[in-house]
Amino acid sequence: MQEVRLAVAGCGSFAESHLQALRVVGGVRVVAVYDIDRERAESAARVFDVPTVCASMAELCRHPEADAVDVVTPEHLHTQPVLLAHEAGKHVFVEKPLALDIAECDRMIDAFEKTDLVFMVGHILRFETRYASLGEEVASGRLGRVISMQARRNRPRSLLGRYSRVHPAHVNCVHDIDLMLWYAGQPVRRVRGYERTIDEGAHPDAFWGVIEFEGGAVGVVEAAWLLEDRGGVVLDDAFHLMGARGAANLSTFPPPLSYWTSDGFAVPDVSYNPLIRGAAFGALRDELSYFCDCVRVGRKPEVIRPVEARNAVRVALALTKSAAAGRDEEIQDWR
Repeated sequence: MQEVRLAVAGCGSFAESHLQALRVVGGVRVVAVYDIDRERAESAARVFDVPTVCASMAELCRHPEADAVDVVTPEHLHTQPVLLAHEAGKHVFVEKPLALDIAECDRMIDAFEKTDLVFMVGHILRFETRYASLGEEVASGRLGRVISMQARRNRPRSLLGRYSRVHPAHVNCVHDIDLMLWYAGQPVRRVRGYERTIDEGAHPDAFWGVIEFEGGAVGVVEAAWLLEDRGGVVLDDAFHLMGARGAANLSTFPPPLSYWTSDGFAVPDVSYNPLIRGAAFGALRDELSYFCDCVRVGRKPEVIRPVEARNAVRVALALTKSAAAGRDEEIQDWR
């Protein structure tokens, strides 16, 4: 098996999850890391046995041993490393959202479309077993034409501080927006967003969006940071799809695994990045493995295409604009 060598841009908490997952992806080696916080980068290099800590983003993206760059920087800092890696002739995996500006999304997509380089955006739910299975069922036609979809994504209050730098439409809702675009297979005509601030913060901690598709389907997304931390639940997610000939329902409740101990009630993650015997399993590992396989054989990703990630950002931007203005927002610049 041909080895794929990766350089990882960013060493925050989710980048550490990437590094943990990459440890168990066969035929993959991380050769360098970079973070604006040098101590954090050095710590990650020690923990995950990475030989090189780069002094700048440019140095990382031009690392002579790296075949690809894994971009796990904050949401508003994706474009620079992606384009630096492109200029250096590297394949790129970048976490969602692709960007927070549609022009930046188009810039990155246009750059890679002119090359044979692999460019993939990390919409992890396309690799999560339940959502992927629902995608297969929709594609089979057994549920008929998609009529409506409803999604909920609620997270603990304590996590809001970590993600308050970005509007929830770009952190939580963009997951379900992407799923709805995938399942419906239609462009979006118009949207309406609603937001509320329950606890003080830079962005609202409760958000709703109504999405109207050109084919007539309607989707409703809900995102919040209102779970009580002492409850022990970290994922409160649900997705319902109604088709012309059937329906599907997906929920994290009742949970597949839960614990009652002297410390209280807890529901561990068993889907996205669980650690079993010290090794990562789940959707994140599968997603990164798929990217590395694409790099290895020189194949453009088909599970999630960059233009689909761009369109999810377009809907999220329209929803936030609608919520701020208090009126419907039309979408015309679809790709």
